[in-house]
Amino acid sequence: MPAWIVRALAFVFGALWGSFFNVAIYRWPRELSVVSPPSHCPHCKTEIPPYRNIPILGWLMLRGKTACCGQKLSPRYVLVEATSALLAVALAERFILAQDANASLSDAAITTLLFFFFVGGLLIATFVDAEWMEIPDEVSIGGAALGLATVALRHPSPDAVDLALGAGGGFLTVQVLLVWSWERLTGRRGMGEGDSKFLMFIGAFLGWKGAIFALVGGALQGMIYALVSGVASRARPEPPRPTPATETDGEALADEDHWVPPAPLEGRDGTKATLSDGGRQLTVEDAKGRTLWEHVAVDPDADPMRRAIPFGPFLALGALEFLFFGDRLIEAYLDLFL
Repeated sequence: MPAWIVRALAFVFGALWGSFFNVAIYRWPRELSVVSPPSHCPHCKTEIPPYRNIPILGWLMLRGKTACCGQKLSPRYVLVEATSALLAVALAERFILAQDANASLSDAAITTLLFFFFVGGLLIATFVDAEWMEIPDEVSIGGAALGLATVALRHPSPDAVDLALGAGGGFLTVQVLLVWSWERLTGRRGMGEGDSKFLMFIGAFLGWKGAIFALVGGALQGMIYALVSGVASRARPEPPRPTPATETDGEALADEDHWVPPAPLEGRDGTKATLSDGGRQLTVEDAKGRTLWEHVAVDPDADPMRRAIPFGPFLALGALEFLFFGDRLIEAYLDLFL
């Protein structure tokens, strides 16, 4: 089979699945089914006909607007579909076209398909975490189960013990050191529980070396992002200062300093939602007082270096780097420092 046909098929396959990834990105955080109802406009809820739902081309032909109500469509849709298509081509290059001519096409295709679902999970987690500061369990737990259950289907078959160590060790490293211990020492979490489960998913596909690489590489690139973001934020001109407050305004401001939080809302099952920090922090706890969900509104005047940054996208980036360039990157690192 000519290489261009393999690449073309991979591109179309990746773009089609990218459309599904967009559905998962939108619906999973909202606890909606990805099966029903069919694709519909996010604004007016009108069902989208198949001929307008063509990946990449549909968004471009509509010029980034809905056909039913004319509302603006997020560029995320075309970005996810295009990225999914390019990742499918990259996987086909590595696991099909780079194989020996005598290798089994069916074995190579199955391996490519499994790793495509892996990178699809990375893609979904990246966009969900960037918007919602959470990573769906459908990706982390379901993906980890898929990775461990399909060891024998990959060619060359990886070491099952290596993958189990990657999944279990990745989860425990983040959960024990960067979630529980960090919270005990500092009073706040260094990372979230979603990150520990996400690293379990990465380890189930890439083994313990891939999990370590994703964690260290992700942390390094996350720090670089935070530094660049902080410098860029400080370089922006300050907004004009408000006019001096009158005496009446001062009394009103003084009253705001004595903000009284509303009584917690409590459900029948004991779940409790509480507002704190002047209404900027919302915490949801179960009947035993364990935190289920927490959201802190970003203060635009706060130090950018102290703002919470979603770590999932950087873990995903580190995992992709290891998947495609891991051996060469590790070799370059060892040559540089050893």
